[in-house]
Amino acid sequence: MTQMNPRELDVLDILWKSDEPMMATDIVNAKTGLTQSTVTAVLRKLLNENLVEVVGITHSGRVLSRTYRPTEASRDIILQDFTESYNSFSNVINESTLCAAILTGNKTPEKAKAEIKKLKSMLSEYEKSLK
Repeated sequence: MTQMNPRELDVLDILWKSDEPMMATDIVNAKTGLTQSTVTAVLRKLLNENLVEVVGITHSGRVLSRTYRPTEASRDIILQDFTESYNSFSNVINESTLCAAILTGNKTPEKAKAEIKKLKSMLSEYEKSLK
């Protein structure tokens, strides 16, 4: 799969934020501007690319509906898209500026501190691998 379109990213974002598998109608109701036909088409494409999976079938009124959740592969695709987008602007925004912008966007000091700790560990390991 190449770069994902905004609707595919919208559907994956909704699924990643949910603690429970979701039906297509749940996804439509989670974001203004999504239609049932768009979500159904996007889910079909994401299923074909193994970026979402069907985890169950449930009743929605008097109709049976599939429930979906994202796969780990979708996280890798999102990271790849993000990295490719970043690389196209890397002459304007360097890694340290990007990290600082992401960290200042964290809502709580506890979350920021936890991320800084993870980053320190990752950077230390990366630095060791360069020797």
